[in-house]
Amino acid sequence: MKILAIACSPSRGRNSDTMLDHFILGMKEVSGIEVEKIYLQDIRINDYTYENRQAPEDTEPEFKKLTDRMKNEFSGLVIATPTYNFSVPAHLKNFVDRIRFFALDFTKKNELGQPMGTLGHLKTYFLVSGGTPNWAEHILFFAFPSFWLRGVFLYFNAKVMGAFYSGDTKTFKNNKILNKCFKRGKKYAQKVARKKSHGILERIFWRPPQVR
Repeated sequence: MKILAIACSPSRGRNSDTMLDHFILGMKEVSGIEVEKIYLQDIRINDYTYENRQAPEDTEPEFKKLTDRMKNEFSGLVIATPTYNFSVPAHLKNFVDRIRFFALDFTKKNELGQPMGTLGHLKTYFLVSGGTPNWAEHILFFAFPSFWLRGVFLYFNAKVMGAFYSGDTKTFKNNKILNKCFKRGKKYAQKVARKKSHGILERIFWRPPQVR
């Protein structure tokens, strides 16, 4: 099984990127799991517009290749991102907006009249770094990327396996946190390999009903 790991920080080798590297080391401990890491900034993705809402443009061959592979090749998706002003870097937000053309089926509607999500084949996990202490993030969880990313990919009907936040501004040097990333990566990959569903917290996390 193949898992796509996307590093979304423009600062390579720092917090969320290092979290992802250790998460990947954990995933590679599991037999039958193949992991491919990419840097989102290496892929040209034009800003979302009305004109490109339905498909990649001719000037985006790598983006088209990536979306084709996400539709047909990968069983898992791990996104690692820093927190910028309680949100994600602009290129990650743009990526999420742009993949709507295949993440949603606009020919089908759910009970709320919304388009149906199509990413049921993807098991997702989110790694988030930030400058807010963990205790504060636990209280204000709804204002941080890990909450928003869960909601978006549940809307796309993906299986959300979990998220991990670090508020240490020097996470890349914190072996305790990085070891947790390693263990969580291994556990996540085991669930992907065994075709396990998402956890109890994700089951009760609201998502639009998918059957009308």
